[in-house]
Amino acid sequence: MKLLPASLLLLAASATIPAVCQSSAKSNLVSTGGATASSATTASATEASQPAETSTPAVSAGALRSDIARQDRVIKNQIDAQQSLLKKNQELAKEAKKLDEKNKKLAEKNRKLEAKNQAFKAEKQTIEARNADLAKKHEAIKAAEKPIAAPAN
Repeated sequence: MKLLPASLLLLAASATIPAVCQSSAKSNLVSTGGATASSATTASATEASQPAETSTPAVSAGALRSDIARQDRVIKNQIDAQQSLLKKNQELAKEAKKLDEKNKKLAEKNRKLEAKNQAFKAEKQTIEARNADLAKKHEAIKAAEKPIAAPAN
């Protein structure tokens, strides 16, 4: 009767040893820093019951570092580009503010000039009306002088 439990223990150990060797990297990633040996063997025993993934390629630390460095450069380039765009936008906003102030000053000058132009037009109309009146008076005076200046025969 002692042979049956011993053979079961041997069978379980033979099944977990290859699984522990294959998944040592996985159990290191999954287990925490304070994990004990019994919890690591329990995790490896549960992984042994699952089929091993053969399609997952081995990832090297150097490849991870180079990938992280590449992503870091890409992100830094994006940040630099966004900061330069921000600076350009701020400069454009300052220029737009200056142009807006100039535009307001020019609009005020334009309003003043329009008011002067209206005043000149009104003055021109009054002068033209006076000139028309003077022309009529001049014609009336000329018409009045003609009979007086008639030749006496």
